[in-house]
Order: sequence, then structure tokens, then C-alpha cells
Amino acid sequence: MTKRPLRFALLLNNFNGGGGERAHVMLANGLAEIGHDVEMIVVNSSGPCKNLLSSKVRITDLGARRAVLAAPALVRALRKSAPDVLISAMVIANVLAALAGLVLRNLPMVAIEHGDMNETYQSDKRKLAALLGYRLAPHLYGRFARIYCVDASSLISVAAFTRRSDLPLSVMPNAVIGADADARMAAPTKHHFFDEALPVLVNVGRLSDQKNQALLLEAFAEVTKKTPARLIVLGEGPLRQTLEAKRDELGLQDSVDLPGFVDPFPYLARAAGFILSSKWEALPTVVIEALYCGCRVVVTKASMGTLELVGYGRFGRIAREPTVPILASEIEAILSDNTDRSALRRQGARYGFQAVANQYADDVCKILSKTEGSAT
Repeated sequence: MTKRPLRFALLLNNFNGGGGERAHVMLANGLAEIGHDVEMIVVNSSGPCKNLLSSKVRITDLGARRAVLAAPALVRALRKSAPDVLISAMVIANVLAALAGLVLRNLPMVAIEHGDMNETYQSDKRKLAALLGYRLAPHLYGRFARIYCVDASSLISVAAFTRRSDLPLSVMPNAVIGADADARMAAPTKHHFFDEALPVLVNVGRLSDQKNQALLLEAFAEVTKKTPARLIVLGEGPLRQTLEAKRDELGLQDSVDLPGFVDPFPYLARAAGFILSSKWEALPTVVIEALYCGCRVVVTKASMGTLELVGYGRFGRIAREPTVPILASEIEAILSDNTDRSALRRQGARYGFQAVANQYADDVCKILSKTEGSAT
């Protein structure tokens, strides 16, 4: 624990419902809970993760339509609040922070990267803000006193994408499990699938190519040929119509539902299993949430971090290849699995928001001490 309360400013592009946004909100909540002064700065305050933010955390909305236009407003906000450190997360916010840092040269800054930079660049490069962010990142990331990566594969990807060997890279886990996790688990789902006497599987994630729900639908169709079951896919994204059409094509209209973005905890607490079908990840927040809920999991080999979360097979099943037969086989296996759910919960609890917040605060103190020492 740090010796004195610090003034933290955390920066996000918005409150979208992705794992990176949720993790940054949990970090803010954790820092506030252990006694620090915390401000969450957002380019705009749209998105469902805003509802997860603690009342102890102040929100500063820059009110910008695009991140590329928000640098002057960010500089003004930081001058007004005078934080000890700024912690930004993900490429767009990280580049915005670094641009502000060209003016605020004495403000220590820390960045967080949540995934494989090359994969996310290939996925997002059609968006102007993302394209600019990734193009500028190699030139601006040297501004940061520390760049936290959520797992080893993410760290390697940052070094490779930026082609820089001088960056202060370090591995730091996500803050995921908040103080309200148990209450969220106990909340009702109101979904009719849970009223049926059939096992219910859950997938959580943006409806996108990265999350690969198309593979999951095909594998689930194979599973239901032998074992009647239900599948709920939580999330929104550009592939909604495509996935709904594929569901109907596979004849799964009565077995698969896509209810949109809702709190996953009540679903995970009641599900027979959680399925991660992603092509790539870093340290997937939802796997931690599923484990904490005691939900048995199947994951693809989406990243080193994903495999670490499931203990390389101790806490979940691994689809060794992203194919329909292999994923279907692993799904069938968890439907008859008797893994001790308390062991799963203990694994998920390792990523509690206060524990991770303490790690961040302690490391930031080291950064500040080094900065103050070099200034004298």
C-alpha cells in the first residue's frame, strides 16, 4: 500500500462495453476504494460501462465527437485537476495522452495495452481515429514512464508493432472483479432459457470477427445433434445481422438468443458453461468473470494470457484448434464436467479490483519517486 493518497487521472475514449473499458473502470473503482483521489476523463461519456463506475470516481467528459480533436480539452482538464499521474488505456486514448504530454512535460504518464496491437490494427484500421492512433503510436509511446501490458503476448506485440526496444514495457494484470460482483451474480436474469430444464451455455463479447461467434454457432449446432441445450450470446457489434442469419440457417432459432449488451454476471452464475471462441485476445476480462462466477469454461488458444487464466487446462478446457469438431467436442465435455466450482472462483478472485489497484499504486509511487529524484 502506498504511504500517501495520490491524485489519479484515468483516460478512456468512451465507456463502450468492451473488456478493456470494463477493466479500466474497475481499476478506477479499486484505486478510489483504497483511498486515492480518482478522476475518470473520457473523450465522450457514451457507453454502458459508465453504469459500473463507482460514485467515488469523478467523471470529466471532454465532450469531443472525435478523439483526434480532444487534445486541447484534455490539456485544460489536466491543468485544472493537476493529478499526480495520468493512466490511459488502449491505443486511441494512449496516443491522445501522449499528445497532451507534449505540452504537459512534467506530468508522469502511464499507458495500458490490452491486446495484440497488430491484430487490433488490422481489425480497426478502417476507422480514422484508430488508423491515426496506430500510425502515431510508434512515435509517441516513448513519452510514457511505463507501458503496462496485460500479459506476455501483449507485451511482445507492442514491442513488435512499434519496432522499438527502448519502451518501458511491463506486465500488469487487469482489475476485473469489483466489490459488487457477488450482488451482480445474485441478480435475476429474467431470461426464459433458464426456466427450461436444459443446460444453458453463454458467450460474451462484441459481435465481431475477432470474437468468432460464427464458429461457436456451428460448433453448438453439432452439440445439439447429441445433447439438447441452449446458447445465449451477450454483446453488440457489426456482425449482429450476419450472426442472426447464420443462426436461422442452422435451424437454431429456438436454441440461440442474442439479447444484446447486458450485465453478464447473472448469466454466468447460472450457466452450465462459458465458451470463448475468439481468434485473438490478450487477458480476456470475461474469462476472469466466468471463473469468479464458478462457471466452467472452454477457451480457444486466443493468447498466452487466455491459457494462463485457465491454468493451461486446470481451470478450463482448451480447444486446441479453432475448428468446429474440436470446439464442439470440448463443449460436450463441459456439459458432463464435475470440476470443483470453488477452485474456479478462487482463480477468478486473483483479479480483484483492490488487489490489482494496490499493485498499480505501488508501482506508480516508484515512478513518482524516480521522477522527483531526477528533478532535484
